[in-house]
Amino acid sequence: MFCPKCRYEYEPHIFVCPDCDEKLVATLPELPPETLREEEDWVELARLVSPMSAQMVLEVLQAKTIPAVILSEAGFFGQTGQIGPTVIQPVAGPYSVMVPADFVEGADAEAEAVLGEEWRKARVTED
Repeated sequence: MFCPKCRYEYEPHIFVCPDCDEKLVATLPELPPETLREEEDWVELARLVSPMSAQMVLEVLQAKTIPAVILSEAGFFGQTGQIGPTVIQPVAGPYSVMVPADFVEGADAEAEAVLGEEWRKARVTED
């Protein structure tokens, strides 16, 4: 099952996306070619040690319609379709902030405005 909005995959027994509140579908519709991005287009901007800081940056970038993901040693940052006491996937640092190459400058400025010195110290790229 997939969310047609965020495109995350969930276990078959999940019917509504916990992030988007969208009804899940069995197959995802194809994206228009202009929205597809090759893997090498994504750039790691920073490696944060705090999951709270990573979440703050992700929320700010999403609010500014800047595509972004947070990667950790456990995989992607966010909710999963698992059963148990929590639906939050355990994550392990560092938390890599990834954005498409076309959004590096804007994402960097937004993240620095939120985290300041913490962001400057965590930067991976100089761009």
